[in-house]
Amino acid sequence: MTPSTPKYAVYLQTARRRAQAATTRYAKRREQAWVVARRAATFIKERYPDARVRAFGSLLYPDSFKERSDIDLAVEGIEWRDYLRIWGELDKREKDFAIDLFDIGIISKKLREHIEREGVPL
Repeated sequence: MTPSTPKYAVYLQTARRRAQAATTRYAKRREQAWVVARRAATFIKERYPDARVRAFGSLLYPDSFKERSDIDLAVEGIEWRDYLRIWGELDKREKDFAIDLFDIGIISKKLREHIEREGVPL
C-alpha cells in the first residue's frame, strides 16, 4: 500500500476517525477526573480544614491524560497516620480512578518544587 492508492486513503480516514474518537474519550475522562479530584479535596478538607491539597501530574495536561491515567494529589497539613487513613478511604470511595496521594513532607525537594510551581490548589 502506497500513499497514492485508494486503500491508503481509506486507511488514513479510519486512522483519523479513531484518533479523534480517542481524543474525545480522553477529554471526557479528564473532565470526570477533575470532578473526582475536587471531591477528594473536599473530603480531605472536611476532615482536616487546615490541609492544603494540590492536583498535579497528567491531569493538568490535556495531551497527557489518557485512558489509564490516575489522579495525582499532593497534600500537606495531615499527620502521617491520618494521611494513610485518608488515602485508604479515597481508594474505597473512588472506583473509576486511582488516586495517588503524595505527602509534601516526605517527597523529594525536586518534586515538591514542581508541585509548588505547577500544582493546582483544590
